[in-house]
Amino acid sequence: MSSYYYLMAQLPGILPGTPLAITYDRFVETASRFLSSRDSRILASLSLEPPRDTVSTGSRLLDSWYAKERALRMALEKMRAARMKRDYSVRTDDEEYIGRMPEVQQIARNALAMDNPLEAERYLDSVRLNAVENLRGNHFFDSEAVFAYGLMVLLHERSDRFTVDAGSSSYTAIYHQILENNV
Repeated sequence: MSSYYYLMAQLPGILPGTPLAITYDRFVETASRFLSSRDSRILASLSLEPPRDTVSTGSRLLDSWYAKERALRMALEKMRAARMKRDYSVRTDDEEYIGRMPEVQQIARNALAMDNPLEAERYLDSVRLNAVENLRGNHFFDSEAVFAYGLMVLLHERSDRFTVDAGSSSYTAIYHQILENNV
């Protein structure tokens, strides 16, 4: 426990709207010197993309994060398919899973109601950051705090990649690829 205190005390703060002072790779490198082998394995498997099926990670915080993120992704997928009038086959247990989290359904509806895709992504990122912060709760100097910090770094790195310029160049590349395929 004391080694976790020293780890968390030396990590730079993460503030919304400011650049990260540490990369995820540097964070993992630093954290690996302080973590137990069990927690190192959990951190090594940390991802913003949860497994499709529920699998225990060994961390309550990560299990809760993955549950909410899984439900959000399923709700977004279902609503996007409906909006585009495409078939979306959902497993019965997935439908029930999404149904148990009405707040996630509302988040998905809010994001899809936005006309600007970049603003929708920023909204989803802020919701995700708030979810991690809420799940972290009173964990400041333990493994759950380490995992929450890792998720927040990953989320910030992801959101930093979403820019108007990157979106425009991606759109242009996709547009040209479609034109080339239709010739």
